[in-house]
Amino acid sequence: MEWRCEWCGKPHEENDPPCDNCGHGKYEKAIVQQAAGDESDPDSMTVWVCTECGRNHQKNSPPCSRCNNATLERETVTIDESNLTERPGDYTGNNRAALETTTVWVCTECGREHPKHSPPCSRCGNQTLEQEEKAVADAELAVPSYFDLLTPQYAVALVVVLALAGIFAVGALGLADVPGFPSDDVPSVDPPGEATEANGLDLAAVEQAYLNAVNNEREAAGVAPLERTGGLDEIATYRNQMHVIQEFEGGEPPDQDELRELLGQECSTSATSYPGGISYDEDTTAEEAGTALADGILGTDGWEDDQFTITGVDVHAIDGQLFLLQYFCD
Repeated sequence: MEWRCEWCGKPHEENDPPCDNCGHGKYEKAIVQQAAGDESDPDSMTVWVCTECGRNHQKNSPPCSRCNNATLERETVTIDESNLTERPGDYTGNNRAALETTTVWVCTECGREHPKHSPPCSRCGNQTLEQEEKAVADAELAVPSYFDLLTPQYAVALVVVLALAGIFAVGALGLADVPGFPSDDVPSVDPPGEATEANGLDLAAVEQAYLNAVNNEREAAGVAPLERTGGLDEIATYRNQMHVIQEFEGGEPPDQDELRELLGQECSTSATSYPGGISYDEDTTAEEAGTALADGILGTDGWEDDQFTITGVDVHAIDGQLFLLQYFCD
C-alpha cells in the first residue's frame, strides 16, 4: 500500500480520497513494512507516539498536536480493521472527527479545558484542575468562543488599547489638552498690575473707547471699521500680559512660533499695534484714556489698512500706566 489516510491511517492502493473508512479528504505517502518472508501478514506501519498523552502521529514531527509534548517515540503498529477509526454514526460526508478519547484537565472554577495538568488556569488563575476523559470530537474540534479567548491578560490589554485610543481621539479633536497634540487654547498667565479695573477705571470701557476712536478715524479715511472678536481679544490679552511680565519682572518674551500658531487659527494675515504706556490717575475717565491711547496709534502706519477687518484689543494697568496691545487681522 503506497497511500494511507492522513486521519485514520487506513492504507489505500491509490491516492483517491475520500477515505472509505472515515471520509477524510486527504492521503499521504505510506511508510509500510511487510513481514519478511510472509506476504500473508497484514500491513504494518510506523507511528510516533506521544510519551505524555499517547496520541499517534504519522510523522516524527514534535511537538505533539494534542498536548504540545516535545517527545515522540517510534512504534510499529499493525494495520487491520481493529486499528482503524470507525466512521461516526452521524457522518454526513464532511465530518471527519475520530471517535477516540483524550485526557484534558478542567478548571474547577471556570470550566476551561487544558491539554496538560499545568495550573494555574490560563483563563481565571484558579489553581485546581481536574482530570477528565473527552472525545476528540469535543476536545479538539470545538470552536472556542470570544469569551474563551478573553483571558484576564487580554482583557487588561484591551482596556489599555481602548483608553489610549480615546485619549488620542480627544487630543486630535481638540476636546481637551493632551500632551503631544496642538491646542487652540490661549495660555493663561499671572502678570503684575490690574487686568479689569484700576483705581475705579473700567479697563474694558477704556478698550471700547479706544476702538471707537480708531474706527471713527478709519471711517473718515473711507475705510470700513474694525470688528472686534473674542478669539483675537484673548490672544491680544495674552501677548500684552506677557509684555508686562517681561518689562516689570524680567520674564522671558512669549514664544513667537506659539503666537503665530494662535493667530493662524483666527486669520491668515495680521499686524500688531503696541503704543507705549500712558499715565492716568483717579480722575481719568474711560473716554479720556481710550482717546489718549488712540492718539498713540493714529500717528503710525497700518491702522487705516483696508485689508484688515477684524481686531483684538487689550488694556492692562500697572504703576499708574496703561499699556495697550492690538491685533489687526484680515
